[in-house]
Amino acid sequence: MTAVLPTPRAFWRDTHPSALLAGLITMVIGWAGPNVLIYSVAQAANLPTGTAMSWLWAHAIFTGLTGILLSLRTRTPILSTWSTPGIAFLVTALPGIPFPEAVGAFITSGVLVILLGTVPPLTRALQAIPTPLAAALNAAILLPFGFRALQAFGQLPLLVGAMILTFFVLRQFAPRWAVAGVLVTGVAASAGLGLLSGAPVPFELTRPEFVLPAFSLHATLNLALPLTLLAFTGQFVPGFGVLKANGYEPAPAPILRACGVASVGAAFFGCHNLTLGALLANIVSGPEAHPDPAKRYTAAVWAGVFNIIVGLFAGTVLHLMGVLPTQALAALAGLALLTATASSLGAAFQGTRAGSLATPVILLVTLSGITPLGIGSAFWGILAGLAVYGVESRPARS
Repeated sequence: MTAVLPTPRAFWRDTHPSALLAGLITMVIGWAGPNVLIYSVAQAANLPTGTAMSWLWAHAIFTGLTGILLSLRTRTPILSTWSTPGIAFLVTALPGIPFPEAVGAFITSGVLVILLGTVPPLTRALQAIPTPLAAALNAAILLPFGFRALQAFGQLPLLVGAMILTFFVLRQFAPRWAVAGVLVTGVAASAGLGLLSGAPVPFELTRPEFVLPAFSLHATLNLALPLTLLAFTGQFVPGFGVLKANGYEPAPAPILRACGVASVGAAFFGCHNLTLGALLANIVSGPEAHPDPAKRYTAAVWAGVFNIIVGLFAGTVLHLMGVLPTQALAALAGLALLTATASSLGAAFQGTRAGSLATPVILLVTLSGITPLGIGSAFWGILAGLAVYGVESRPARS
C-alpha cells in the first residue's frame, strides 16, 4: 500500500461535492438498513440494551477509522463495514451462547482473518470453496429475513404494505434511496396508525462496554468458523469484486490484515467481524462518487467520518429503532437485504451445472435449523453442500 498519506490541503483539493454526498448516502443507507439488524439480534438473544449500543458503537468507530486509513493510504475508495451475512447469521446462532463466549468467538474469527491475510495457503484454501456454494450459504442465511417481512405484512398489512410499495417504487427512480425511503415511510405510517412507542428517546453519547471474553470449542464451531467463512465469502470476495469492477485492484492481504486487527479490537466491545464493504461499496467507488476515479477515495473517507459521528450516538439510534413496531423493523430488515438475497440466489444457481443438487442441499440444510452435536445448521449446510459437490464432480466411470 502507498505509505504516504495525502496532506489535508491535498485531501480538500481532491474532495468534490459528489464525494461528500456519496459518503453521506452510504452512512444513511447503512444505518437505515444493515445496521438496524442489530436490533433483531438483541431481541433474539435477549441482550441488554447497553450491550447492543456498545456493539453499534464499536462497529461505527472501528470501521470508520479502518476505512479512512485504508482509503487514504491506498488512494482507493475502501469502505469498511461489519459482516452483514454475519449479523444475519447471529440472529439464529447467538441465542443460547453466553455473550462472553460469543465475544471470544468474535476474537477468534478476527485472528483467523488476520491469518488469511498473512498465510497464503489459508487464503487459497478458503478461495477453493466454489463461489456458487458460498452464495447458497449466504442466501440461506438471508432468506428468513424475507420470510419475516412477509409475516409482518400479514400482521400489519397497511404499515408493511406502504413500506413495500415505497421500496419498489424508489428502486425504479432512486435506487440508492430505496432503503432510506422505506425507513421514512415506516416511521410516518407508524405515526399515522398510532403504532409508535411513547418511550422517550435520549440524545446522548454512547458509553461503550468492555466485555471480558471467554473461549469455548462450542462457540468456536458454532460462531467463529461460520462467521469467518461468511466474512470472506459474503464480504471480502464480493467487496474486492466491486472494486475491480470499478477499476481498482488493491492488494488484498493488507486489507484482510487491517480488517482482522480492527475486528479483534472491536470484539472487546461486543462487535463481530469487520470486513470490506460489499453491499454499499458501489456508492463510494462508482462514477457518481467523483468524476475523477483517482479521487473517489475521498468519498470513502467521508463515509467513515459520517459513520463515526453517528456512531458516537449509537444508543440514540438504537432507541429510535425501538420506537417502531417490530413489524416495521422486520419489513425494513427484509427489504434492506432483498437485493443481497437475490444476488446470492442468482449466483448460487447460475454458477452450478444443470442438475446439481449441491445448492439446494445447502439451502435446505441451513434453513432447516438442525443442530447435530450442538453445531449450527450453517456449518452443516456448507459441509453437506461440499460433500454433494465433491461427489458430483467425480468423473463418471465408463
